[in-house]
Amino acid sequence: MSKNEQETEEPASNPGGGGWKWLILAVMLLVGFWFGVQALRNAQPAGAGEGMGPGGMPQGPPPATVVVAPVSLEAIQEHRRVTGSLRAVERADVAAQESGAVVEVKVDVGDSVEKGDLLVKLDDRRVKATLAEAKSMATAAAGVVDERAAEASRAETDLAMKKDLFSQRAVSEREFLDAQREASVAVARQKSAVDEAKAREAALDLLRVRLEDLQVVAPFSGQVVTRHVDPGEWLAAGEAVVTLISSGTVEAWINVPERFMGAISSGDEKFEVVADGTGIRSGVKSIRQVSDIDPGTRLFPVVAEVDDLDGKLVPGQSIHAELVVGAPRELLAVPVDAVIETFNGASVFLAAPDPDGGLPVATKVAVVVAFREDGKVFLESGELKPGDLVVVEGNERLFPGTPLMVEEPGAMEVPPGQIEEASKL
Repeated sequence: MSKNEQETEEPASNPGGGGWKWLILAVMLLVGFWFGVQALRNAQPAGAGEGMGPGGMPQGPPPATVVVAPVSLEAIQEHRRVTGSLRAVERADVAAQESGAVVEVKVDVGDSVEKGDLLVKLDDRRVKATLAEAKSMATAAAGVVDERAAEASRAETDLAMKKDLFSQRAVSEREFLDAQREASVAVARQKSAVDEAKAREAALDLLRVRLEDLQVVAPFSGQVVTRHVDPGEWLAAGEAVVTLISSGTVEAWINVPERFMGAISSGDEKFEVVADGTGIRSGVKSIRQVSDIDPGTRLFPVVAEVDDLDGKLVPGQSIHAELVVGAPRELLAVPVDAVIETFNGASVFLAAPDPDGGLPVATKVAVVVAFREDGKVFLESGELKPGDLVVVEGNERLFPGTPLMVEEPGAMEVPPGQIEEASKL
């Protein structure tokens, strides 16, 4: 057989071999599909075996470890915190009343002074010289007064003599009238001399005051907070030498909301003022209300005088006070961490005991918060009673019905066997 004949006959035998290949491939696909179906039938959903109890029934969420605290019933009176700041009772820029060169500054910033203590001394040489001159002029004026008094006395005597002689026709009428004139002039000169002497004495008193004013003294007891001058400076009248604030007592200016004004009355000194930065407390000596409400904040200023405790409370410090609001009443109290507040309101998780003797269960209870004080929340609830245990740690991850494992020793007695059983779940 030729080569060309062989090439034309080979394709006739290939169709039989290609069919077997397709048949084998189909069988393999059918076998793989059958095994896949069996695997799906025997397979369980992910996690189906977890949390299942006997008989394949769901057992619920695993226990959560929490810390609990008992609910207490306390007789309490509500307090509200109000804030403010301290101010000096008296504050003054002590000024010189006379101009002059500063000779000596007796105090510095931080010094405490008593009323009348010398603060700054000014040059007094010119005023002293003027005072000496005024004294001599006052002495001369006093001598003139004496001279004019003598002249007036002589004129009055002459007039009396001339009047007697005129009645006897011993002197002429002209001489009598001249005597009257001389007496009137003498009296007028005496009065003028007296007035001049008084003016000289007044000028002398003024110079004495000016000399005294060249020594600037403290108008009240207090502390120097600012020094404005140094020796050698020229000081004009009215310029400040130091800034002085009073000591011993400071004013606490407290901003009180309008609705709490009824809790404060004049003469009520039942609360303390506390410095925010240091925590130092001081009792209130007196209190007064300022009838000027802020239209924006609706706050009333209340001024309370307190002891500065030897400078421990200083003007400018921020302070707060606790006002007693309302009458005493009994409220349920829980630690502040027990309360969860959301848009739906406040609630707590109660560790309710299991009737079947199992682990306690978390029960969500809605509450109405009255106020907070000293790390406690005072609230009202128809479902809570004193002695109930509420969750204070771990409540942020709880859901109603979650079994609880109490961590705090003695807070809730749980049989050891139940704890071991729960740990195996």
